[in-house]
Amino acid sequence: DVGGTWLLGRAPGRLGEYLGLTGATMNGADAVYAGFADHFVPSDRLDALREALAYRADPTSPSEIVLLFDETPEPSALPDAREWIDEVFAASTVPEILERLRALGSDEAAAVADLLDGLAPTGLVVTLDAVREARGMSGLRAALEGEYRRVLWFVNEHPDLVEGIRAQVVDKDRNPKWQPATLAELGPDAGAAARDYVPQPALF
Repeated sequence: DVGGTWLLGRAPGRLGEYLGLTGATMNGADAVYAGFADHFVPSDRLDALREALAYRADPTSPSEIVLLFDETPEPSALPDAREWIDEVFAASTVPEILERLRALGSDEAAAVADLLDGLAPTGLVVTLDAVREARGMSGLRAALEGEYRRVLWFVNEHPDLVEGIRAQVVDKDRNPKWQPATLAELGPDAGAAARDYVPQPALF
C-alpha cells in the first residue's frame, strides 16, 4: 500500500521486515501495535462512525469523534512473537533470515521459512532493502519516492512482476518461474538496481 514502507520502517523492533517479507495479515490489534492504526473501531460500528463524522458538529475534531467509537481489541499476538521475530529479521540478508528461521526449529518459524522459500527471490531482496531504506528516511515523501522507483523498476526492467501476474491471475497455475529462481543466484547487493532506478516521469 502507499506509504507502506514508511510505516513498516517505523514498526516496533523488526516487525517491519517480518510483515514486509511475509505479507502477514494484521488484525485490528496487530495494526494498532505495529503503528499502522491509532484506533480500533469494530466493523459493526463503522456506519455509526461515518454518520457521526458526516453530521456531528461537536466535538469538532474527527479524532475526538473516533474516540467515541474506539474499543480496546483483544491483545495482539505480535508482542509475544517479538523475541524471535526481532532476532531472525535483524539478519543482514534474506538468506541469513532463512538460516535463522530454520535454526529456530519451531513450527511457526519453519512455516515462515517455507513461505519465504516460495516467494520471488528478487522481490524479497528488494522489499527488505526498501523497508530498511525507509527506516532511515526523514519523511513520507522520500519513502513514497523509494516505493515508486522500485515499482517502476519491476514494471520496466524485471520480469518477475509480469510472471507473478501470469501465474496468479492469467493462467492461474500458481507456479511462477522466477528469474532468478533462487536466492543463491542473486548478487551480494541485488536490491541496488531497484534502489537506484531513475523512473520517468518523476513522482514529484
